[in-house]
Amino acid sequence: MRAIGHPEAAEDPRFHDTADRRAHASEIVDLLDKRFATRPLAEWREVLDAAGLTYGVVQTLQECAHDPQLLANQILVPIDDGSSEPHLTVNSPVHLDQEQKVPPRPAPDLGEHTEAVLAELGLDADDIESLRTAQAIPRSQ
Repeated sequence: MRAIGHPEAAEDPRFHDTADRRAHASEIVDLLDKRFATRPLAEWREVLDAAGLTYGVVQTLQECAHDPQLLANQILVPIDDGSSEPHLTVNSPVHLDQEQKVPPRPAPDLGEHTEAVLAELGLDADDIESLRTAQAIPRSQ
């Protein structure tokens, strides 16, 4: 609190120990939000670094989408959804030896694969139509 220009807050009994700080967490957040809004991040980095404080920056979604490390490490990867502007998704963290990773694709529409799945399970066209008639599955779109 001294480093950001609020030395009086360090002596405030509401913030004396961990239990007090937890009880008054919303007040601390309000104080910090107001204070950090007074300067750009670059200036706050200098202040906090000079004070030897450990801190982290929470990025917005837009900032994450352009984060060089997330892109370089393929944490965020493009999804081929046929649009002209690339959309990103979180890459699967699973890697299997000797297996090619399947590139991400859009989720299917609701019911898009119902008929194929039911056929794979052994239902024929008449069985599937019976399910449609009983309104257990929707009509094809």
